[in-house]
Amino acid sequence: MAEKPAVTAHGYCTNTTPVPGTIRTANAKNTGPKFFHLHGRRYGECACGKEVSLTERDNLRRHTPPQE
Repeated sequence: MAEKPAVTAHGYCTNTTPVPGTIRTANAKNTGPKFFHLHGRRYGECACGKEVSLTERDNLRRHTPPQE
């Protein structure tokens, strides 16, 4: 991760593709019915170093890079 993605004027990261091999699924099956909507949510890591949830098309959601 030598090159960090660009940042927009509003402070959001411009990268939409996760780093290959970092996609994981959150298992919230045992947390109860209140948090059951979290089950099956997929997360991926951005090149900026932040872990972000994925859209249906396996793209990263809009996010701000971590503070240095």
